Amino acid sequence: MLVAAALVPAIAAPVRAADNPYDINESVTSWATAAARLGTAGSLWEPMNTAGLRQTSKVKVISNNLVITKGTVTSGDTYAGATYGRAAKGFQLSEKWADTGFAGEPASSTSLAKVANVKIKLGEPGTQVTVTAQVYANCFKQPANSNPKAIPAGFRCKKSDVLATGGVLEVTAKPASTMTYPGETSIVIDSSGLTYNQLVAVASSLLQVAPDPNAAAGSAQMRAVCKQMVTEKLTFATADKLAQANGYTARLASVDGQPQALTMDFRYDRMNLSTVKNAVTECTYG
Repeated sequence: MLVAAALVPAIAAPVRAADNPYDINESVTSWATAAARLGTAGSLWEPMNTAGLRQTSKVKVISNNLVITKGTVTSGDTYAGATYGRAAKGFQLSEKWADTGFAGEPASSTSLAKVANVKIKLGEPGTQVTVTAQVYANCFKQPANSNPKAIPAGFRCKKSDVLATGGVLEVTAKPASTMTYPGETSIVIDSSGLTYNQLVAVASSLLQVAPDPNAAAGSAQMRAVCKQMVTEKLTFATADKLAQANGYTARLASVDGQPQALTMDFRYDRMNLSTVKNAVTECTYG
Protein backbone atom coordinates (compact mmCIF):
# COMPACT_ATOMS: atom_id res chain seq x y z
CA MET A 1 0.00 0.00 0.00
CA LEU A 2 1.35 3.42 -0.96
CA VAL A 3 0.18 6.23 1.26
CA ALA A 4 0.97 9.88 1.83
CA ALA A 5 0.88 11.78 5.09
CA ALA A 6 1.86 15.32 4.12
CA LEU A 7 0.31 17.66 1.59
CA VAL A 8 3.59 17.90 -0.30
CA PRO A 9 5.02 14.36 -0.48
CA ALA A 10 8.65 13.44 -0.27
CA ILE A 11 9.40 12.82 -3.94
CA ALA A 12 12.32 10.46 -4.29
CA ALA A 13 14.05 11.45 -7.52
CA PRO A 14 15.05 8.37 -9.51
CA VAL A 15 18.70 7.46 -9.88
CA ARG A 16 20.35 9.35 -12.76
CA ALA A 17 17.06 11.05 -13.68
CA ALA A 18 18.81 14.37 -14.24
CA ASP A 19 21.61 13.13 -16.51
CA ASN A 20 20.38 9.87 -18.06
CA PRO A 21 19.19 10.71 -21.57
CA TYR A 22 16.73 7.80 -21.48
CA ASP A 23 14.82 9.05 -18.39
CA ILE A 24 12.81 12.24 -17.83
CA ASN A 25 12.48 14.51 -14.80
CA GLU A 26 10.42 17.53 -15.79
CA SER A 27 7.83 20.01 -14.53
CA VAL A 28 5.09 20.87 -17.03
CA THR A 29 2.10 23.17 -17.00
CA SER A 30 -0.74 20.75 -17.76
CA TRP A 31 -1.83 17.14 -17.33
CA ALA A 32 -2.18 16.88 -21.11
CA THR A 33 1.50 17.72 -21.48
CA ALA A 34 2.40 15.34 -18.65
CA ALA A 35 0.55 12.49 -20.38
CA ALA A 36 2.40 13.22 -23.61
CA ARG A 37 5.78 13.36 -21.86
CA LEU A 38 5.27 9.85 -20.45
CA GLY A 39 3.83 8.34 -23.65
CA THR A 40 0.91 6.32 -24.92
CA ALA A 41 1.71 3.05 -23.11
CA GLY A 42 -0.30 4.25 -20.08
CA SER A 43 -2.85 6.83 -18.95
CA LEU A 44 -3.04 9.83 -16.61
CA TRP A 45 -6.17 11.22 -14.96
CA GLU A 46 -7.12 14.81 -14.05
CA PRO A 47 -9.77 15.88 -11.51
CA MET A 48 -12.64 17.98 -12.81
CA ASN A 49 -13.81 18.72 -9.25
CA THR A 50 -10.99 20.16 -7.13
CA ALA A 51 -13.14 21.17 -4.12
CA GLY A 52 -12.81 24.77 -5.25
CA LEU A 53 -9.01 24.65 -5.03
CA ARG A 54 -6.75 25.84 -7.80
CA GLN A 55 -3.69 23.96 -8.98
CA THR A 56 -0.75 25.53 -7.15
CA SER A 57 2.15 23.61 -8.68
CA LYS A 58 3.25 22.42 -12.06
CA VAL A 59 2.79 18.74 -12.88
CA LYS A 60 5.98 16.85 -12.01
CA VAL A 61 6.75 14.04 -14.48
CA ILE A 62 9.41 11.39 -13.84
CA SER A 63 10.40 8.16 -15.54
CA ASN A 64 13.15 5.76 -14.61
CA ASN A 65 14.47 2.70 -16.47
CA LEU A 66 11.31 2.01 -18.48
CA VAL A 67 11.19 -1.14 -20.58
CA ILE A 68 8.45 -1.19 -23.21
CA THR A 69 7.75 -4.08 -25.55
CA LYS A 70 5.30 -3.67 -28.44
CA GLY A 71 3.69 -0.70 -26.71
CA THR A 72 3.30 -2.49 -23.36
CA VAL A 73 5.25 -1.55 -20.22
CA THR A 74 7.09 -4.51 -18.71
CA SER A 75 9.18 -2.77 -16.02
CA GLY A 76 10.49 0.56 -14.73
CA ASP A 77 9.12 3.48 -12.70
CA THR A 78 6.83 6.41 -13.53
CA TYR A 79 5.34 9.37 -11.67
CA ALA A 80 3.09 12.34 -12.37
CA GLY A 81 1.83 14.63 -9.61
CA ALA A 82 0.57 18.09 -8.74
CA THR A 83 -0.60 20.08 -5.72
CA TYR A 84 -3.97 21.78 -5.36
CA GLY A 85 -4.63 24.40 -2.67
CA ARG A 86 -2.35 25.07 0.29
CA ALA A 87 -1.10 23.28 3.39
CA ALA A 88 -4.16 24.13 5.50
CA LYS A 89 -6.61 23.04 2.83
CA GLY A 90 -5.57 21.17 -0.26
CA PHE A 91 -4.46 17.89 -1.74
CA GLN A 92 -1.56 16.27 -3.56
CA LEU A 93 -2.46 14.09 -6.53
CA SER A 94 0.14 11.39 -7.31
CA GLU A 95 -0.14 8.92 -10.17
CA LYS A 96 1.86 6.16 -11.89
CA TRP A 97 1.25 3.66 -14.64
CA ALA A 98 -0.02 0.62 -12.74
CA ASP A 99 2.51 -1.77 -14.32
CA THR A 100 5.43 0.33 -13.03
CA GLY A 101 6.81 1.36 -9.66
CA PHE A 102 6.49 4.87 -8.24
CA ALA A 103 9.42 6.95 -9.52
CA GLY A 104 8.46 9.55 -6.90
CA GLU A 105 7.34 7.60 -3.84
CA PRO A 106 4.54 9.23 -1.80
CA ALA A 107 5.55 9.61 1.85
CA SER A 108 4.13 7.10 4.33
CA SER A 109 2.54 7.65 7.74
CA THR A 110 2.47 5.30 10.73
CA SER A 111 -0.79 6.96 11.87
CA LEU A 112 -2.73 6.10 8.73
CA ALA A 113 -5.64 3.70 9.28
CA LYS A 114 -8.57 2.56 7.17
CA VAL A 115 -11.82 4.52 7.09
CA ALA A 116 -13.79 2.65 4.44
CA ASN A 117 -13.94 1.24 0.95
CA VAL A 118 -16.14 3.20 -1.45
CA LYS A 119 -17.25 2.46 -5.00
CA ILE A 120 -16.86 5.35 -7.43
CA LYS A 121 -17.59 5.77 -11.12
CA LEU A 122 -14.79 7.10 -13.33
CA GLY A 123 -15.00 8.47 -16.85
CA GLU A 124 -17.47 10.22 -19.09
CA PRO A 125 -21.21 9.48 -18.74
CA GLY A 126 -22.12 6.46 -20.83
CA THR A 127 -18.63 4.97 -20.65
CA GLN A 128 -18.07 5.03 -16.90
CA VAL A 129 -16.24 2.24 -15.08
CA THR A 130 -16.99 1.41 -11.44
CA VAL A 131 -13.90 0.94 -9.25
CA THR A 132 -13.33 0.53 -5.52
CA ALA A 133 -11.33 3.20 -3.70
CA GLN A 134 -9.78 2.85 -0.24
CA VAL A 135 -10.03 5.83 2.11
CA TYR A 136 -7.71 6.34 5.10
CA ALA A 137 -7.17 8.95 7.80
CA ASN A 138 -4.22 9.81 10.06
CA CYS A 139 -6.23 9.10 13.21
CA PHE A 140 -4.16 6.41 14.94
CA LYS A 141 -2.24 8.03 17.78
CA GLN A 142 1.34 6.84 17.99
CA PRO A 143 3.42 7.20 21.19
CA ALA A 144 5.38 10.44 21.15
CA ASN A 145 8.70 9.16 22.52
CA SER A 146 8.97 5.54 21.41
CA ASN A 147 8.92 3.42 18.30
CA PRO A 148 5.66 3.39 16.31
CA LYS A 149 3.21 0.64 17.16
CA ALA A 150 1.53 -1.60 14.62
CA ILE A 151 -2.06 -0.57 13.97
CA PRO A 152 -4.33 -3.26 15.47
CA ALA A 153 -6.24 -5.46 13.07
CA GLY A 154 -9.74 -4.17 12.60
CA PHE A 155 -8.94 -0.65 13.81
CA ARG A 156 -10.90 1.95 11.87
CA CYS A 157 -10.90 5.71 11.66
CA LYS A 158 -14.17 7.66 11.37
CA LYS A 159 -15.18 9.60 8.28
CA SER A 160 -14.88 12.78 10.35
CA ASP A 161 -11.19 11.97 10.92
CA VAL A 162 -10.46 12.70 7.25
CA LEU A 163 -11.12 16.39 7.95
CA ALA A 164 -9.68 16.36 11.46
CA THR A 165 -6.39 14.55 10.78
CA GLY A 166 -5.96 14.50 7.00
CA GLY A 167 -7.07 11.81 4.58
CA VAL A 168 -5.70 9.62 1.81
CA LEU A 169 -7.64 7.98 -1.00
CA GLU A 170 -6.11 5.23 -3.13
CA VAL A 171 -7.66 3.90 -6.32
CA THR A 172 -6.68 2.04 -9.47
CA ALA A 173 -8.24 3.83 -12.41
CA LYS A 174 -9.34 1.62 -15.28
CA PRO A 175 -9.97 2.88 -18.82
CA ALA A 176 -13.34 2.27 -20.42
CA SER A 177 -11.58 1.06 -23.57
CA THR A 178 -8.02 -0.19 -23.93
CA MET A 179 -8.30 0.62 -27.63
CA THR A 180 -8.22 4.34 -26.78
CA TYR A 181 -6.37 4.62 -23.48
CA PRO A 182 -4.23 1.60 -22.59
CA GLY A 183 -3.30 0.50 -19.12
CA GLU A 184 -4.47 1.05 -15.56
CA THR A 185 -3.27 3.88 -13.34
CA SER A 186 -2.43 3.82 -9.61
CA ILE A 187 -3.65 7.05 -7.99
CA VAL A 188 -3.07 8.46 -4.49
CA ILE A 189 -4.85 11.62 -3.28
CA ASP A 190 -3.42 13.00 -0.03
CA SER A 191 -5.68 15.64 1.51
CA SER A 192 -5.56 18.22 4.28
CA GLY A 193 -8.61 20.23 5.36
CA LEU A 194 -11.05 18.31 3.15
CA THR A 195 -14.02 16.31 4.38
CA TYR A 196 -14.53 12.65 3.53
CA ASN A 197 -17.23 13.60 1.02
CA GLN A 198 -15.01 16.21 -0.62
CA LEU A 199 -12.14 13.74 -0.96
CA VAL A 200 -14.41 11.13 -2.54
CA ALA A 201 -15.92 13.77 -4.84
CA VAL A 202 -12.46 14.76 -6.10
CA ALA A 203 -11.66 11.13 -6.91
CA SER A 204 -15.05 10.58 -8.55
CA SER A 205 -14.39 13.47 -10.93
CA LEU A 206 -11.20 12.02 -12.42
CA LEU A 207 -11.17 11.90 -16.23
CA GLN A 208 -8.57 10.37 -18.52
CA VAL A 209 -6.28 12.93 -20.07
CA ALA A 210 -5.79 13.14 -23.83
CA PRO A 211 -2.03 13.60 -24.40
CA ASP A 212 -0.96 16.80 -26.17
CA PRO A 213 0.64 15.56 -29.43
CA ASN A 214 2.76 18.71 -29.64
CA ALA A 215 4.66 17.56 -26.53
CA ALA A 216 5.03 13.89 -27.44
CA ALA A 217 8.42 13.90 -29.21
CA GLY A 218 11.10 12.47 -26.92
CA SER A 219 8.60 11.06 -24.43
CA ALA A 220 9.67 8.60 -21.76
CA GLN A 221 8.26 5.82 -23.92
CA MET A 222 10.23 6.92 -27.00
CA ARG A 223 13.41 7.16 -24.91
CA ALA A 224 12.88 3.64 -23.60
CA VAL A 225 12.60 2.34 -27.15
CA CYS A 226 15.69 4.32 -28.14
CA LYS A 227 17.62 2.90 -25.19
CA GLN A 228 16.84 -0.62 -26.35
CA MET A 229 18.04 0.18 -29.86
CA VAL A 230 21.34 1.63 -28.66
CA THR A 231 22.19 -0.74 -25.82
CA GLU A 232 21.39 -3.82 -27.90
CA LYS A 233 23.24 -2.36 -30.92
CA LEU A 234 20.34 -3.14 -33.24
CA THR A 235 20.69 -2.92 -36.98
CA PHE A 236 18.62 -0.23 -38.65
CA ALA A 237 16.23 -2.84 -40.07
CA THR A 238 15.61 -4.37 -36.63
CA ALA A 239 15.35 -0.94 -34.99
CA ASP A 240 12.81 0.15 -37.60
CA LYS A 241 10.64 -2.87 -36.79
CA LEU A 242 10.93 -2.10 -33.07
CA ALA A 243 9.88 1.50 -33.67
CA GLN A 244 6.84 0.41 -35.68
CA ALA A 245 5.84 -2.12 -33.02
CA ASN A 246 5.65 0.77 -30.54
CA GLY A 247 3.71 3.09 -32.84
CA TYR A 248 6.67 5.11 -34.16
CA THR A 249 8.47 5.57 -37.46
CA ALA A 250 12.25 5.59 -37.92
CA ARG A 251 14.67 6.98 -40.48
CA LEU A 252 18.43 7.11 -40.92
CA ALA A 253 19.91 10.47 -39.96
CA SER A 254 23.59 9.46 -40.10
CA VAL A 255 25.54 6.46 -41.40
CA ASP A 256 29.14 5.98 -40.23
CA GLY A 257 29.38 9.68 -39.41
CA GLN A 258 27.91 10.85 -42.73
CA PRO A 259 24.69 12.91 -42.44
CA GLN A 260 21.84 11.71 -44.62
CA ALA A 261 19.53 13.91 -46.67
CA LEU A 262 16.37 14.43 -44.61
CA THR A 263 13.12 16.34 -45.01
CA MET A 264 12.75 19.26 -42.59
CA ASP A 265 9.17 18.54 -41.49
CA PHE A 266 8.55 17.77 -37.81
CA ARG A 267 6.81 14.58 -36.66
CA TYR A 268 6.30 13.86 -32.98
CA ASP A 269 6.24 10.10 -33.60
CA ARG A 270 9.46 9.89 -35.61
CA MET A 271 12.87 8.64 -34.48
CA ASN A 272 16.03 9.76 -36.28
CA LEU A 273 18.70 7.09 -35.96
CA SER A 274 22.47 7.23 -36.37
CA THR A 275 24.36 4.02 -37.13
CA VAL A 276 28.00 3.00 -37.11
CA LYS A 277 28.84 -0.28 -38.85
CA ASN A 278 25.08 -0.88 -39.15
CA ALA A 279 24.51 -0.64 -35.37
CA VAL A 280 22.32 2.11 -33.87
CA THR A 281 24.41 4.50 -31.76
CA GLU A 282 22.08 7.46 -31.25
CA CYS A 283 18.45 8.60 -31.50
CA THR A 284 16.85 11.99 -31.85
CA TYR A 285 13.15 12.72 -32.14
CA GLY A 286 10.99 14.76 -34.49
